[in-house]
Amino acid sequence: MIIITTSHKPSQRTRSFAKDLASVLPDAKVITRGKKTLRDLSIIGFGLRANHILVIGEKRGNPSLIRIFSIDHSSKYPTLLHKYSIILKGITLSRENPDAVKTYGAEKFKVNHEECSDDNCFTLADVFLELVFNHIDENDYDIEIKLVPHKNYTMINFINTYNKLCGPIIKVSRVKKIERTI
Repeated sequence: MIIITTSHKPSQRTRSFAKDLASVLPDAKVITRGKKTLRDLSIIGFGLRANHILVIGEKRGNPSLIRIFSIDHSSKYPTLLHKYSIILKGITLSRENPDAVKTYGAEKFKVNHEECSDDNCFTLADVFLELVFNHIDENDYDIEIKLVPHKNYTMINFINTYNKLCGPIIKVSRVKKIERTI
């Protein structure tokens, strides 16, 4: 399971992005942040047996950062490992894209990184492979996560079996590997 939440006091656009992202990731659940700390989120995630927590940050009302944490279930008390920070260049919500279709209950995924040519794109592929690890099926998939490198960003497209865009379009300017326990 993946828990998706936002920073404190998010804009409507950031809340919509969280819901949009949850609609295309397997077993994803959006949790309203409110006044919850990262420690509170780790306890909730531990109780729900979630593997990852995605926290969406914003700048000037627009999503600008996704911090990815993994939850360590091996101890009695949950600990978080800050694994990656994804710096966003921009997003397009599915409601803003007239060609986008809704997809519900996707179970099998393919991460397409064939066009990747730089470290940033390959690291992003690693992130998604880790997030959907138990749901990978290269031959029979419901959603393809396609990474398309451009000059100074990598675009993430979610494509259903009918070759239609679903979910948000995400432009990533940089991915940082963190590996820090919180």
